Amino acid sequence: MIYVNGRLKLITIIILFLFSNAVKAQVPLIENAIDKLDSYKSFSYQYVYKQKEVFSDPLIINEKFVLLKVPEDKETGYFFKHENMFGDMKLPAIDLYKGKSLILLNLTDSTYDISKGQVQVFSGSLPGELNWIKTFLKKKPSAIIHLSDTVYNAINSYHLIINTKDTTINKEHLFVRIHLFINKLTGLPVGKVTRARTADFGKEATNYYTEESYFNYKINQDDINPDSFAIPAGFHPPKEKTKAEIILSTPLVAGTMAPDFTLHDTDGKKMSLAQMKGKIVLMDFFFIGCGACMRALAPLDRLHEKYKNKNFIMLSISDRDGKKSLAAFKKIQRIKNQMYPNGGDVTKLYHVTAGPTFYVIDPNGKIASVIIGYPDDFENKMSAIINKLLH
Repeated sequence: MIYVNGRLKLITIIILFLFSNAVKAQVPLIENAIDKLDSYKSFSYQYVYKQKEVFSDPLIINEKFVLLKVPEDKETGYFFKHENMFGDMKLPAIDLYKGKSLILLNLTDSTYDISKGQVQVFSGSLPGELNWIKTFLKKKPSAIIHLSDTVYNAINSYHLIINTKDTTINKEHLFVRIHLFINKLTGLPVGKVTRARTADFGKEATNYYTEESYFNYKINQDDINPDSFAIPAGFHPPKEKTKAEIILSTPLVAGTMAPDFTLHDTDGKKMSLAQMKGKIVLMDFFFIGCGACMRALAPLDRLHEKYKNKNFIMLSISDRDGKKSLAAFKKIQRIKNQMYPNGGDVTKLYHVTAGPTFYVIDPNGKIASVIIGYPDDFENKMSAIINKLLH
């Protein structure tokens, strides 16, 4: 028996040793890709981003990054240009970074805006994504698996899986698995597939699938220099808004009568605001895919349950989603209040320019309060507003 136990212990030690060495052998594939990109003075690549969700139509975005290594830049280490184009866009949206701020180009009217979103945009680039994976694996080295080599988009590739999340909550298996495909010949990524079941983007667990296919790498191009990331000649800041534009982008004022409207919910039932007179109405302007809107789902559900029998009604209105996708979203997220698709006209009527936006209408049909965005104390703040109107 002692011999058997000793043998079992030896086998266990061997397995752990082999596993440890296997993990050590896998991480360098990612590090090598990072080092290779880091060795280039400049490089560019294109990629196609595909996103599939069970409650909405597939999203396909064609993107391109051009990067120039700038070690002295403390925020990203690069100057970069990012282009993306999707849907019925005729011209791409372009982001430029040449230190300090991100420049957002609008090609339709030759204007530009300035933001501080450079770190966020860079995080979606290959250097940004690969360094995130590398940092994650330093904390959880056992989260990586090296599968058999495979063919991805007709390219012989290493196939790695990084498990960034794997847990069970209330008997629900939640996971996020990143499949990374690296060209065996060049050592550069050719694809990244993420399969997930998570509640990170809503109230209920949902399946998600994204895929990024990388191609057309160009290395150390002579025409890539700091001037490549400057604001193009002929571009200018937007003109000052007209009085009418300012009015349309300013929320309606508390104390004024709420404009009436008519919509059909996901069941096809017709509703007008006039029908709600005598009730407290919480109007939730949102759209599927809006991060802050998704974080608001659970608090909104609790508010609905708390006040549903107290002369209160909640209406969720989307200006971007059709009946089919919103009905699927409502079912999967188990949303109890009524939801209204195709609400673009109502969104304009209430001067909504960002999601989420919340209007509270008092029993007399007047606007009682407006909240733009999703503050940390949203649920408590909204409860206080409703309680005041109830008493």
